[in-house]
Amino acid sequence: MKTNHIGKWFGWVLVAALISMGRVALAQDAPDDVVLEAPAEDDAPPVAEPPVVEPEPAPEPAPGEDAPILAPELPPVVEPGTGDEPMEPIKPPKKTPTYKGADMQSAFTGAGSSHFGISGRVNKLPAKKSVRKEKGEWKRNVELGINTASGNSELLRYNGAVSAGRETDQHAIFLKAAGRYGESEKEKDTENATAEAKFQRKLTARNYVALDGNARHDQIADLAYRVRANLSLGRHIVADERVVLSAEIGPGYVAEKKGDDREGFAAGRVAQYLEILMADNWQVWESLEYVQNLEDSAVYFITAEVGLEVALTGSMTLKFSVENRYDNQPAANKKSNDLLTTTALSWSF
Repeated sequence: MKTNHIGKWFGWVLVAALISMGRVALAQDAPDDVVLEAPAEDDAPPVAEPPVVEPEPAPEPAPGEDAPILAPELPPVVEPGTGDEPMEPIKPPKKTPTYKGADMQSAFTGAGSSHFGISGRVNKLPAKKSVRKEKGEWKRNVELGINTASGNSELLRYNGAVSAGRETDQHAIFLKAAGRYGESEKEKDTENATAEAKFQRKLTARNYVALDGNARHDQIADLAYRVRANLSLGRHIVADERVVLSAEIGPGYVAEKKGDDREGFAAGRVAQYLEILMADNWQVWESLEYVQNLEDSAVYFITAEVGLEVALTGSMTLKFSVENRYDNQPAANKKSNDLLTTTALSWSF
């Protein structure tokens, strides 16, 4: 029984081996140049093309009616970032300043130096183009200031000034009149007036010659009048868009009545002036003037001033200044020093 099972198993193995050997023989006898080719494109089934849709003709207008207006075809909208060319970023517009620094050149050249020791100055903040005067035209200015105090102290101050200037490429003329009145504890403690004039001629881009004079009255200081006239040689040491620094020196003559004394004497004058444009709409200035009696070295005057000017509009500014006047030979029973403060609204036209 066991021998029969082994014989059957051996027979099945022999049959499987013969079948495998036959398959290998057939594969070796096949020719080498037989290549399986893909079906040709012509034999591929045709692909159906999409039907062409023709636009419908516009309807013809009825008799008596106008032809319809057809809207033009608009180009396709290209979204940002999808085009071939990169899009440039849009820059916000720059804010235009009220005043440009380059405009200050017209204020620093021409009239040039200030009138040292006087509350008015030649160099002014430029107005807007809509109100700026052309060169050669008269420029006028009015100033008005009022200071008051009440309560523990009673104080009242008025100050005002009018000025006019005209300048060309070679010449400059400046005229000014100013006054001040004040009361403290209902008693008058301030009453003075000044007037001045100046003619200036340019020699070179930096150098100039000037003929100037001023007159001053101070009731409280017992100064009936003091009139001074000077011929000066000046130079703009620095003169650019932001800073002007000028100096003057020259001989002159002073006539005055102080108390009961009346006298006149030859005098020498040295003066310095500085103005700085701190921003587009505000500037500071400083001036110093020294007048020496050439006949008596013990007699001299010193005037110093510092101030701030802020542009409010194209033709209006607000001014703050402190002025110190020193006379080493005052009238009898009077002090040598006078300190004046000014707050004024200035209008140019």
